[in-house]
Amino acid sequence: MRPSGRGPDRLSWLLLGTLALIWGSSFILMKRGLWADGRPVLSPGQVASARLAIAWAVLVPATLRHWSMLRPHWRPLLLAGVLGNGIPALLFATAQTRIDSALSGMLNSLTPLFTLVIGLLLFSAQARMAQLTGVLLGLVGAVGLVVFDPGSGPAGWSLYALLPVAGTMCYGASANVVKHRLYMLPSMATAALALTFVGPVGLAGCIATGLPGTLEADPAAWPALGFVALLALLSSAFSLVLWNALLKRTSAVQASAVTYLMPVVAIGWGLLDGERLGLMQVVMIAVVLGGVYLVTASDRA
Repeated sequence: MRPSGRGPDRLSWLLLGTLALIWGSSFILMKRGLWADGRPVLSPGQVASARLAIAWAVLVPATLRHWSMLRPHWRPLLLAGVLGNGIPALLFATAQTRIDSALSGMLNSLTPLFTLVIGLLLFSAQARMAQLTGVLLGLVGAVGLVVFDPGSGPAGWSLYALLPVAGTMCYGASANVVKHRLYMLPSMATAALALTFVGPVGLAGCIATGLPGTLEADPAAWPALGFVALLALLSSAFSLVLWNALLKRTSAVQASAVTYLMPVVAIGWGLLDGERLGLMQVVMIAVVLGGVYLVTASDRA
């Protein structure tokens, strides 16, 4: 494992860029799973449940291979599965029933800030003044993104645009758990075993939310499920392995800087899909990324 005080090497930057492309595209995939021709197709519960179940099924061979590691590490693996996959899957899917996919991607850039805060509070991490300044700056920018969202009225943003923020808090907690409690496990083992706790719940959720009936009644549901399957394969299975590999090569805060590039990808997809982007949102994006830069740049110093 590389010392956490060093900056990312070439492989780390490659992992960072790949994750940004995959995760930045996940918001438009969620949108395609939820909507078709301007009408709702799958519910947030169905999207989240199918995403978790498919990702778990894909990694079952790896789960069987590394099964012996589950018992001694089950507590942090449970936290990583619930906080890094289970809860955010439902929060982001629910949010995108009322806010644009581009806004979800923008708000996701708060992940490094919550990674730092949770590390300070629960994992005895150290922080510099520049990092604390970055946290406050990022929070100001996130609030601005919510307030100036052109796609949501004042009645909608107060709750739904805060759901991605809660999701980034979960991501920040999960990153610290993986970095500090699961660093000794192979990346594939961490990803597969963490999904073992939420995959069966996702499978049960598919039944409880009536997904089979929706697929039978609505022809548009099958293409929507295809987008969810792509989301599960790329964003919840393959990228989870890459994410754990990145965490082992650098610090939790540096790794979470993947969200530098995610808003750019998410906004690009959103604009191609006809979503609007206001001038003040551009300003708030700069504020958020400025805060994240302060956090990660001082972490590399």
